[in-house]
Amino acid sequence: MTKRKTKRVPPGLKDDDVPARIRDDPQDRSTPYTEEELDLLVEDTLDCIRDTAAWKNIVRQVGKEEARRVLRSRLIMNDENAGELPDQC
Repeated sequence: MTKRKTKRVPPGLKDDDVPARIRDDPQDRSTPYTEEELDLLVEDTLDCIRDTAAWKNIVRQVGKEEARRVLRSRLIMNDENAGELPDQC
């Protein structure tokens, strides 16, 4: 029998490294994200991915505003408490 390779787990984050809205977030949420929460998620996600090749590529293909709409719709799709996607304008 061979030994399974396991991924190394990075050391845990310090409380200072985790935003308060995540650290203080209740464990179970039963409602969809509010518009304000979605706006914050989009901005936080953009802060993390803005310099990536994937983000630059989608912006080049569809433009900055459409890329933001795509990101927002993906965040909504990943919200297990969300219903249908909003109509696209």
